[in-house]
Amino acid sequence: MIDFRYHLVSLISVFLALAVGVVLGAGPLQNSLGTALNDQVTALREDRNATQSKLEQTETAVNERDSYITQSASGLLPGTLASKNVALVLLPEAKTEDADAVASQLKTAGATVTGRVSLTTTWVDLSREGYRSTFSGQLQSNLGTANSKDANGVLGEGLAKALTGNDDSSRALMDLLTVDTSGSPFVTVDSAPTGPAEMIVVIGPRPRVASGKGTTVEASPGQDPKEWANTLAGTASQAVTIVVGSADGDDGVVGTIRSVGVKVTTIDSVGQVAAAVSTPLALASTQAGTIGHYGFDKGADAVIPPVAK
Repeated sequence: MIDFRYHLVSLISVFLALAVGVVLGAGPLQNSLGTALNDQVTALREDRNATQSKLEQTETAVNERDSYITQSASGLLPGTLASKNVALVLLPEAKTEDADAVASQLKTAGATVTGRVSLTTTWVDLSREGYRSTFSGQLQSNLGTANSKDANGVLGEGLAKALTGNDDSSRALMDLLTVDTSGSPFVTVDSAPTGPAEMIVVIGPRPRVASGKGTTVEASPGQDPKEWANTLAGTASQAVTIVVGSADGDDGVVGTIRSVGVKVTTIDSVGQVAAAVSTPLALASTQAGTIGHYGFDKGADAVIPPVAK
């Protein structure tokens, strides 16, 4: 049986421990803990300042790089696409400012942008696969012999002929692609074509980034990004075509084209000055018979297309 003396000894031990803790906390431990915390705060502050400095240096370097590329373009591009007519095609979620930047460099190269159209998600919605198959058959009478074996490829060929042709069949194809018979047309017209184009530039969206994270999000549910590759392969089989977009994430159009391996010239890093400046060079190179992949991301053959001498 535990007696009173046991309780007394226990209480004394507790109070002694508290007293020792108070003495140490107010004395040597206080100084060492305080010093350690101050050192950690100082180190963290220095790391933050160093990171901020590196970020500012990186931003300065990027701005200087873009300025250099822009100034170089004024010497490299003029005459590259003299008297060429180019149509712009925007994929869903592509930014207008990216298309404007490309159009500006095309103008510098001597080309004329004949018009601008946008494609809808009808091209890639899984629920519209049967509709695309049926609709591609309706294009055949105006398209003639198709090079593609799949529905999206045939539709892509129809888009190319609609933008580059100047006959009744071409106009009929554009009417078919823009008609709203099922709640969503394949094509909407942003700027009506003033005439037939000789070349086509497709602008894809920038990589979508998850909120608060530094990683790209996955492809939109209910859509198959690979259908863009099939579509644009069909377009490229009928006209000189390049695709400017992203090689990041599961739904980056450039990354998809490169991974599938279809014969379409691509430029990654859409939204950057380098991509816009590379566009006229890539058109000229593709017209000369070279299909390549340019930019900074996976699958690129070179940073920029070859410059004609």
